Amino acid sequence: MKKLIRLALFFSALSGALISWEEFSQFLSLGNITVQTGAPAAEFLFWKSLAPEELRYWPVFLYRSGRLKEKIESEQPVSFLLRRRGASNFYIDLELLRPSFTVRWKEKTFYLTGEGRIWDVQHPSNNALSADDLPQTPPFILSETLPPPTETGSDATVVANSVFPAGLLAEWLGGLESNGWLGHTRLVEVSKREGKYLLRLKMNFAKKAVSVLLWGERSRWKGISSAVSEILNQLQLSGGDIIIDATYTDRIIVRSGPVGGQEGSGK
Repeated sequence: MKKLIRLALFFSALSGALISWEEFSQFLSLGNITVQTGAPAAEFLFWKSLAPEELRYWPVFLYRSGRLKEKIESEQPVSFLLRRRGASNFYIDLELLRPSFTVRWKEKTFYLTGEGRIWDVQHPSNNALSADDLPQTPPFILSETLPPPTETGSDATVVANSVFPAGLLAEWLGGLESNGWLGHTRLVEVSKREGKYLLRLKMNFAKKAVSVLLWGERSRWKGISSAVSEILNQLQLSGGDIIIDATYTDRIIVRSGPVGGQEGSGK
């Protein structure tokens, strides 16, 4: 019992000495925090979110920085990067997210990064993005039968993880580019048929409106891409708008007129 009392007295004395030393030397005091950002709203949220003890002691600020990063990155379309200089000085970079894709679902349009972060195109912080920062690729129109592309979060959540895989969009765009179709494609409609993704490329080619139907598995494009390209290059010889249905296993169907319900059946 006496041993426990001695230990308690020792640690109490040690704690008191540390507190006194900290008050004298302030070795635990937070030094400078420098915030670099092009998003004033994100910087305002950063300072607003700091508790007094986080502004007073650098170990507390450093320990809670993970939660601070999560909060800011969910409420503003920015990335949070912390750099430390010395023991008590910190540099915070709040960099605006650069979207790689534009995605539309029902009445809402979203920006989506290659890493899968998604947010509304109407967010005020997007006004700070230059034209070069915005997607230069055709938008993806998701069918209303597909689930919403964003995860459901709290009311404060502005930026979420995309339910729709960003890597798949990048793969499709890569296929369009490698086949020489990207520059002619106005938009890409995405739906599901028989459990598989079905793409409808809305294109302008030879001054004609063209719809090309493809399955979403890019591996299946290899056997049909040259034939589809040949058909596209021959469009100047035909009249009217064209539908190219490349979803069948043994043939490609080309016809004029409005798209009917049998396109994309793959039968």
